[in-house]
Amino acid sequence: MSSLQSRLPVYLIGLPLSIWIVLIGGWAFKLFVVFFMTMAFIEFLSLRSKDRNFILWAFFGICYVCVGLSSLLVLRSIDNELNSYFTLMLFCGVTLNDTFAYIFGSLIGGKKIAPSISPNKTYAGLFGGLIASIAFILLFDRFVFDLSIGDQCMFVLIFSIVGFLGDLFESFLKRQANVKDSSHLLMGHGGALDRVDSLILTSPPTLLYVIGQYLL
Repeated sequence: MSSLQSRLPVYLIGLPLSIWIVLIGGWAFKLFVVFFMTMAFIEFLSLRSKDRNFILWAFFGICYVCVGLSSLLVLRSIDNELNSYFTLMLFCGVTLNDTFAYIFGSLIGGKKIAPSISPNKTYAGLFGGLIASIAFILLFDRFVFDLSIGDQCMFVLIFSIVGFLGDLFESFLKRQANVKDSSHLLMGHGGALDRVDSLILTSPPTLLYVIGQYLL
């Protein structure tokens, strides 16, 4: 079974379910975020090498994983207040960017970006993710929620560049721990940390931007 085939069942079931949970919000969304936050934090702790201080590593994990994903809860509460869809936009934008980066990278290949950290990440994949982010944000602006040109540029930057850096940083952590996946929780997708690595870094800047542009 190819890697793409092994990922397909999780996409077909998990993606629509996740979108539905994001849309309904409330306790379902809070439990959803807390579950992935807890699992990702546990997996992060497992990446600690023996020479690292556990307390410092755990503190870093709280700042990295928990603070990052907690931003989603605040962002969703802002959506309730403004009747907006920024949480849905962030979730779908990051997911599409990751998906098309993987597809373009797998099909086209080409020059590696950081082979010593993540040998599968290519410039073709980065470009594919960027194209997907631009197409998505244009469709989102057209059919879901009005965004200014500045909003569109900022969110595309967050999805494609910050999201890529989040993925690359988690790959660096796994390379340091000498593991391929953070766990085997999700078939073909690795662990929870593997699935939310881009969201961890993209959620805080999205939240800060929304607060600055729409609440202040």
